[in-house]
Amino acid sequence: MSVMTLVVAAWLVDIETFAEFGVYQTLATLASIALFLRYDAAILSSRVEKDAEDALRFCVLIGVLLWSGFAIAAALAGKMGLMREQLTLLLPLSILVRGILCLSLVLTTRSGDFKGIGRATLIQSAVQPTTLLVLVLSPLEDVLCFAIADIVGHASSAIFLMLQRRRTFAKLRGGWSSSSFASVAKNWKALPFYNLPSSFFSLAFVMSPLLIMPMVANAVFAGHIALAYRIFDVPTQIITAASTPIFLNKLRPMEEKPSPIFGRHIMLGLIVFLGLAYALMAACLILADPLLEGSELAGLADAVPLVAAFQLFVALAAPLNDSCSLYLQQKRLVLIQAMSLFVGIYAAFLATRMSPEGVLATLAVVSACRALALGELLRKLSRLSSLSFVQEPLKP
Repeated sequence: MSVMTLVVAAWLVDIETFAEFGVYQTLATLASIALFLRYDAAILSSRVEKDAEDALRFCVLIGVLLWSGFAIAAALAGKMGLMREQLTLLLPLSILVRGILCLSLVLTTRSGDFKGIGRATLIQSAVQPTTLLVLVLSPLEDVLCFAIADIVGHASSAIFLMLQRRRTFAKLRGGWSSSSFASVAKNWKALPFYNLPSSFFSLAFVMSPLLIMPMVANAVFAGHIALAYRIFDVPTQIITAASTPIFLNKLRPMEEKPSPIFGRHIMLGLIVFLGLAYALMAACLILADPLLEGSELAGLADAVPLVAAFQLFVALAAPLNDSCSLYLQQKRLVLIQAMSLFVGIYAAFLATRMSPEGVLATLAVVSACRALALGELLRKLSRLSSLSFVQEPLKP
């Protein structure tokens, strides 16, 4: 439904709108990642419920403070003319609903309620594109339609999950203490120091086609890249939403048993399964290209294969990357993400010697290498976690 709605919307809006909204979406997502300084991972990684509740309160405190700062920064950007004033009013709302959804997803994942997560995904997948289509048919400006639909879609999923976890959120009324906050900040200090920059590098790389292509390609090709990215981003988000909670729930540290080890055979199976799915989707879009002749979508097939390859390994890497955040050893994760982003930026600087297609192909190859490196890192970390498990307390 999301893919078809995007295609229909593309007939009704300027193709350049997808590129402009891509920048807005990137800013909102980057800010939402920093909103809790990645201490939200401590909620899932805590072995006992008491520690998880303390981490939740700590995240709420940090989130309120940082969200206020982001809102002020967005207002200043609007006053300085760096962003449309209407978008500066919507950006804080986008960050807020993403933050609420993040905490709700973490709590739901910890409880193992995969059915609830699936229903939340279905709700967003229906509400967001429907809202977009209704707004596109209205006199509202195109990019504002995308921004408002983004807020409504994330809010619908967040509200559903908050109602599912209302008892947990009700515990926020009590238990606030500076000592518990200090304990959370100290015990999980590896998250803001290593995992936070790693998350920034990761998202910056994932969003790199939307940021780089407008600088190295003409407006039409950049718009085609942005549209193809959005089309393949839908299954990527669905796959991520479906697989990541399962990975996190099964691999998270627990007191009663050792966590399973992520094996190479699982990695191979994921590559084959997802590769076939993305290849089939790309083939359908390429076969439909003759039907787009005479429209702004003509030539979309030129962007499809490379964008599909890039998004394939993004979908594969997403649950692996999030699962690596369960462990205290975060330095290698930062290195993998930083190297991937560096190569992507280097490819952008070489754009004068390479075609836009060459830059995009480079990003697709780096995306594949990044996914393989994350899989190997998760295998090693999960093995160390399993070996360190002690079923009974050691005697003096």
